[in-house]
Amino acid sequence: MLLELLIAIVVLAIGMGGVLVLLVSAMYTNNRSGSDTSSTMAAEHIIEQISAQPANSIAALSLTDCAGNAWTINTAGAANGLGNSGHYGGDGANLKSDGTVDWMQNYDGVPDGYAMRYVACGTGGRQTIYDVRWNVVSLNAANNSSRMIFVSARPSGSPTVGGLRFVIPVNLRTIGGMP
Repeated sequence: MLLELLIAIVVLAIGMGGVLVLLVSAMYTNNRSGSDTSSTMAAEHIIEQISAQPANSIAALSLTDCAGNAWTINTAGAANGLGNSGHYGGDGANLKSDGTVDWMQNYDGVPDGYAMRYVACGTGGRQTIYDVRWNVVSLNAANNSSRMIFVSARPSGSPTVGGLRFVIPVNLRTIGGMP
């Protein structure tokens, strides 16, 4: 009887260890999902700010994050092709040929006003920094009546390839103005 009880306790302990591993994994995945959602919200905020401006407006916008940093959001675009940065797309962060922001570009290499390290406040005074980049392409170069806006965001410090902390950057795009 004592031997059966000992075997049952060992089996129960092994089972509880497996449940503990699943619980820790679920907590990590939940935290990562929250970061993904917040990245999407940061990208949406930028794309909405730029889209709210008339397509022919090149006025820079200002945005203040949770830490009190005032960021300049440039809305000027260049014709599709090679922008002022000398890469595919309009003005701003480099774009890859598939229309997504090129995260291989160094943060310091993005033109001023087209990237920011946005600080978002969380519960308990926790802050998360998001690397946000955008590119604006003028679709009608003659009168700047429409533009395509590309915005991408990810938690700052996320590696670009592989690893347990790898987070795929959010890529959003929209067309603003009248064609």
